[in-house]
Amino acid sequence: MSNTFLKRPLTGLLVLAGAAGGPYMLFETDVGSQARQAATGIVSTSDAPPPPGRLTSASHSNSQDPYYGLTGNDPRLNPLNPSDTLQDVVYPPVLALQQVLRFDVSPGWVTQQFPRITTVLADMQLDGLRVPLVTGTTPGDIAGTLTYYFDRYKRLQRIKLEGVAGDPSRFVAELQQIYKLEQSPSLGGGLYVLKWNGHPTSVMHVAPAPVIHADSPYSRFNVFLELNLPGLEYGLSVDAEQFIRAGQATQRW
Repeated sequence: MSNTFLKRPLTGLLVLAGAAGGPYMLFETDVGSQARQAATGIVSTSDAPPPPGRLTSASHSNSQDPYYGLTGNDPRLNPLNPSDTLQDVVYPPVLALQQVLRFDVSPGWVTQQFPRITTVLADMQLDGLRVPLVTGTTPGDIAGTLTYYFDRYKRLQRIKLEGVAGDPSRFVAELQQIYKLEQSPSLGGGLYVLKWNGHPTSVMHVAPAPVIHADSPYSRFNVFLELNLPGLEYGLSVDAEQFIRAGQATQRW
């Protein structure tokens, strides 16, 4: 199989990861590091490329590699444990929104689906598991992070998505259909809200990026989504409430 065929989808992953945060995303975060390593390994000139979905650190042992020293595989970066440098790197899986935006999942399901997970303390009542999200390699796909929040009984109560997209129209239509989010009059993008007894319980905001570049088709819109189970036991997070209040105070909606 040719290198050209292999590198196209993974180059797309790299572009999407970069779109989610530019140079910082690519060089200072786990998501960017994983995507960068995967793309770099596949496009190498090796006659025996690694299996799809996995890249060994041997592919980056050359100090002339422009990413050498930035990927975490440089022995100089781990002087206390030099032997801990030959680990396989797994890049984020490509998953459809229907696979990840669902409330019938458990912490065990999250750990099985994603190779890298960050624990997040949302508040004193919920535990968060944050994962990288890439839904595809077209401008209509989303790249960013997804966080699942579980209560003490390991029941999923909240899902938060933060990312970028080139054309979010498909994403918005799917969310409106599945979760019945209704659009509210707003400035600076689209605001979609689901209410329970008159109180917002879920919110989505899609807005143009502060700076839109013609040569960056994957990052023209910023996407924020928070879904909560119906009811007011937990409700919106503090961040989501502050976001809505700030928009109301400035008369954006």
